[in-house]
Amino acid sequence: MYDKVFAKWWLARVGPFKDVPPEKLEADREAMRRQQDYNRNYATFLNEAVLPAVDEMTQVLRKNNIVHRVSSWGNQLSLRVHLAWRWGELVIMQSHEDCVTFEHHIITEGEKRGDDSAQDHSHVYDLRDPLPEAVGTQELQFFLGRLAQDLVEPEEGAELPPGETAPPE
Repeated sequence: MYDKVFAKWWLARVGPFKDVPPEKLEADREAMRRQQDYNRNYATFLNEAVLPAVDEMTQVLRKNNIVHRVSSWGNQLSLRVHLAWRWGELVIMQSHEDCVTFEHHIITEGEKRGDDSAQDHSHVYDLRDPLPEAVGTQELQFFLGRLAQDLVEPEEGAELPPGETAPPE
């Protein structure tokens, strides 16, 4: 396991400090109980609100041939939607011990490499109390609304030399 010389040195070094006051241990136990509540609230919210809403939404996307991907990594759930010149990603995660975060990333591709623009937006909800199921659906609709918001390209006006303005209509 460990190098014996290191183990002897380490045990000799920490030995005088191994007695922990009971009140410090109780504070640690209380923090663990609260963390379990936060984790339980997150799991309930994810299972009862977010996952059913994501499932319903991906069915709509699939039926309408909209390219998308749902993936998970650790405590994160990611939904990515691809359009012709824009894509968006919604990342849902327990970002701190006591909160759930919805990160919205909307990327609009420019004509040239490096001309892409990004819009990032985050919503954070407290996990000290259970979250209403409606929050999951609202966040998905907010994300999809932002993704579709600027999809209509404006009509191009007459090209004017720099410094000149168009006559009023």
